[in-house]
Amino acid sequence: MRYNIVFFFITIFAYSQNDTIHLLEEVKLHGNFSPKINAGYHLQIIKDSAIQNNNQSLGSILQNKANIYFKQNGNGMVSSISLRGSGASHTGVYWNGIAINSSLNGQTDFNTLSANGFNQIEIKKGAGSTLFGSGAIGGAINLRDQIYFIQKKEFGLQIGLASYNSQDISFKSELSTAKIYSKFSIQGMQSENNYPYLKTDLSNENAAYKNYHIKGVLGYKLNYNNQIQLFITYSNNDRELSRTLTAPNNSKYKNSDQRILVQWKNYGNKHNSSLKLAYLQEIYNYFPNKNNTLFSEGSSDNYIVKYDFNYFFTKRWNIHSGLENNYTKGNGTNILKKERNRTEIYLLTHQNPIKKLNYNISIRKGFSNTYNIPFIYAIDLKLKILPKLNIKANYSTNYKLPTFNDLYWNFSGNENLVAENNKSAEVGLDYHTKNTNINITSYRIQSDNLIQWRPVSSSLWRPINIQSVTSYGLEFELNTVKKINNHKFHLQTQYAYTVSKDDVLRKQLIYVPYHKANASIQYNYKKWTLNFNQQYNGKVFTTTSNTQEVDNFWLSNIQINKNFLKKKINIGFIVNNLFNKAYQTVAYRPMPNRNFKLKINIKI
Repeated sequence: MRYNIVFFFITIFAYSQNDTIHLLEEVKLHGNFSPKINAGYHLQIIKDSAIQNNNQSLGSILQNKANIYFKQNGNGMVSSISLRGSGASHTGVYWNGIAINSSLNGQTDFNTLSANGFNQIEIKKGAGSTLFGSGAIGGAINLRDQIYFIQKKEFGLQIGLASYNSQDISFKSELSTAKIYSKFSIQGMQSENNYPYLKTDLSNENAAYKNYHIKGVLGYKLNYNNQIQLFITYSNNDRELSRTLTAPNNSKYKNSDQRILVQWKNYGNKHNSSLKLAYLQEIYNYFPNKNNTLFSEGSSDNYIVKYDFNYFFTKRWNIHSGLENNYTKGNGTNILKKERNRTEIYLLTHQNPIKKLNYNISIRKGFSNTYNIPFIYAIDLKLKILPKLNIKANYSTNYKLPTFNDLYWNFSGNENLVAENNKSAEVGLDYHTKNTNINITSYRIQSDNLIQWRPVSSSLWRPINIQSVTSYGLEFELNTVKKINNHKFHLQTQYAYTVSKDDVLRKQLIYVPYHKANASIQYNYKKWTLNFNQQYNGKVFTTTSNTQEVDNFWLSNIQINKNFLKKKINIGFIVNNLFNKAYQTVAYRPMPNRNFKLKINIKI
């Protein structure tokens, strides 16, 4: 069965190369985050200008622009994401369409990623396992490098100086012609990170960090309908692990990630396709005492082959399909040396039978040498009920596979674990005019067989499929722009109400706020830009019994920028935590007090 499926896709791929090269108008799809094949979902795109002008970390951009909740073990420490009450391993994180969540723990630490150099951040809120595979239950985020074959030559240098003896510097070059595209960026940052803990005599001891990121992108246009693209990233993170309010710490964590992706894109008369070959490696070293040479380690190597194919029967009807094989090796001090292989196939049909209606139906099935991958399906639609008002809806089944740590942790791993399964439904209204967008979405998620680590003795914990969780909520987003002569105002506000409860205990899950909101207003006048942002995080519980909690907080940030020499130089000044609030996102781990940052951007 598996080999027949592979043969079927190879046949399609071979046939597609002989198609003619005259493209139907507006039929191109841009991967699994395309609005066309996600018609019934809420998608948000953060563009290059917003990424570069914010002068902030990737996590900060997502908090400010997308109202996403992050749990942070202190500034610069581990930062894990939560979408719609799900855990960090239930949000898919992608790099140019390739999943980069850790094979070891299933999560992505956003303090090991850099926003520098990306053209676009694509955000899908809501489950999407039929398109994305394991783990995309709360949503998915794609970090995208766009390639344009136009005449362009640009060099950029960015220098940052900030509180707590923090510095960062980055360089980016972008060169392109009608046939060749290249982009290179390098970034380094370091900080003593020794801010005082407000209302105490303590400070953020043992918290220094150094991070380095290198990225390269190459594109070559073979002819009108064929492109070869190469993406490479390398990051190295060396950070101490800070103390808490109750105990000092002297440990350190080092990790590195390297990613290589080669992509062949083909466009024909009625089709487009892409073939991706990727290699991902992650390595970590944990030092219980940073002054000692003893450490524990772990690593994984991922080899990925992914083929996507789109065929357009008409302008109103197309299929979107894919085949992916993922071979992974893992090893470490506390992890058994193991290998696993999985192959997954999906098929989606998109139809626009009448002008006001778009819908998609999709299915996915996988095969593995390690566990059973369930058959899943999804349906979504968008219906225009008024000239400026759409209704969106979707229903899907989804899954998350066990990680290497779950399966193979020394003396504790459980190789009998099964995939977590999930049912998700949502409905929303989308109102849009030339200058205003309003989106309201309600959803419900039912998850079963969730993996929990539970004690089996006084000294041993083991993962088992036991937890059942029901989540539901409401999301609201408003974007509006007003321009009066040389004055431009941009207001963005978002709110999320989230209930995520254990079905047995009937208690809210830990570190899931009922209320999360942000609002930012940006004012532009000639060469000046002023941005004021406010974030509200509701209280979160820190125990399953909901008897202990971390308080809610308001956080205010302000940024002022001015352009010089026809936008060749931009100087920005940022004040974070403007009103000097004492706050925490993880219990006993205070976040920084009021702090400052000066940024200088130079374009050549």
